[in-house]
Amino acid sequence: MPIMLVVMGGLVLLLTTVTHWGAQTQEETTLQTEARSAMNRLETEIRGAFIGQVNSVPFSAATATSMTFDTPDETATDPSTGESFHLLQVSYRVSGGTLQRQFKATSNTYPSSTGPAGWTWGSLSSWTTVVGSSSSITNTDVFSYYSTPGSAGSAPVLMSFPVTNYPAIVAVGVKMTLSTGGSQPETYTVNDLIAVRGDT
Repeated sequence: MPIMLVVMGGLVLLLTTVTHWGAQTQEETTLQTEARSAMNRLETEIRGAFIGQVNSVPFSAATATSMTFDTPDETATDPSTGESFHLLQVSYRVSGGTLQRQFKATSNTYPSSTGPAGWTWGSLSSWTTVVGSSSSITNTDVFSYYSTPGSAGSAPVLMSFPVTNYPAIVAVGVKMTLSTGGSQPETYTVNDLIAVRGDT
């Protein structure tokens, strides 16, 4: 009986360890997949930030944990011309350790609208989580913003907070430190510097 108890205790410990390791591996795989997908979407949306009309300023909010900008709705582009599209106003925020996205779209299309004042906006969507579950993102410096100094071809310069000169934003840095949580969390960081197309 004592030998059986020792063997059973060892098996229970082994099973618990394997189960914990499997759950942690699954969480890490999910986070990596979500982070890659979010980075791909961010690259597409930020690179395409809308600067196509006079007085158009893509960014309307820019903090370390949130941002709002205008970008073409690539899913609603007119296939016959490739130029007519609805505009999206997209917001990202870090809330409760997750990255969330919200948007609203115009009912009219470019180039039929007459400048920024001519856009007719629809209703705002609800916030959707695109990366993580509770406390998956552990850093608070998720977004950083860059401007270009006076000389052409110069490297972007990090802007200090609070960012108020939205027209000067030419690139956005995105950095997420992700954690699987639990008693022995695995942590890793994904980051990218995304240039606004046509500005840099």
